[in-house]
Amino acid sequence: MASRKGGGGKVVDLTVEILREIRDALGGTNERLERLEKTTNDRFQRLETRLERLEVATVKGFKDLRSRLDNLLDFAGERYRDHEERIRTLEQRVLRGQ
Repeated sequence: MASRKGGGGKVVDLTVEILREIRDALGGTNERLERLEKTTNDRFQRLETRLERLEVATVKGFKDLRSRLDNLLDFAGERYRDHEERIRTLEQRVLRGQ
């Protein structure tokens, strides 16, 4: 322990005062860290919510796109079959005319 001889009490008092200031500063730092943690958690929660909504919208968009492509394929397939039938009819007419 520090000796109180020759003004040592002032050193002890100063040391105690410095330690108290450090303790108080750490308490403030802890409060700021807790606020930062809460803010960060809130932001992550909002981001997660936005990503979930985006995922739902993306899935719906792809389903709509697939449906439209299926309709296009059906339409194109019908047109293709129609053209094949017309070409076959024309070929038969040409062959009969020879």
